[in-house]
Amino acid sequence: MDRKVITAAIVEQADRLLTFGIDRATIAARVGITEYVIGVMVGDKLRNGRKQQPQQQRSTRRRGPTRQGTDAVTIRRIQRMLAVGILNHAQIAHEVGVSSHLVARVARGRRAPVSTEHPPVFRDLGEHFVRKPIRCEVCGALISIVPCRACRICRVSQKNSSGP
Repeated sequence: MDRKVITAAIVEQADRLLTFGIDRATIAARVGITEYVIGVMVGDKLRNGRKQQPQQQRSTRRRGPTRQGTDAVTIRRIQRMLAVGILNHAQIAHEVGVSSHLVARVARGRRAPVSTEHPPVFRDLGEHFVRKPIRCEVCGALISIVPCRACRICRVSQKNSSGP
């Protein structure tokens, strides 16, 4: 088996390709390392090429909230059921499959649906999404769309304020 020494330059090149959303097989072929190594870089828990099964909890003690999000479709469904007014909070929670506490928060207006849609990307300006948010090299903002929109707006406003 032919092995390649994985240097910092190779890791940086693979990470840069990962940020552009390129699949692992293409990155592995381009950089010259295996898909397993790409998976380790991403953070997959692999054992012998297969994903590890999650460990069973031995303790029955509660460990705190799991922090699983509730999608916008479920929140809107709860809002529609509340608007009809036939079912009480516990019945709505049972029907939808959430806690009655969440239904109460939606009823009070403390929990609104969160949009998971991406903002529009202007392809003609060279914009594209990155897999993982990165810091802008100019302003230091955490961005998911490259190039940084804040920096572009600053450049345009400076150009417009300087006059013709």
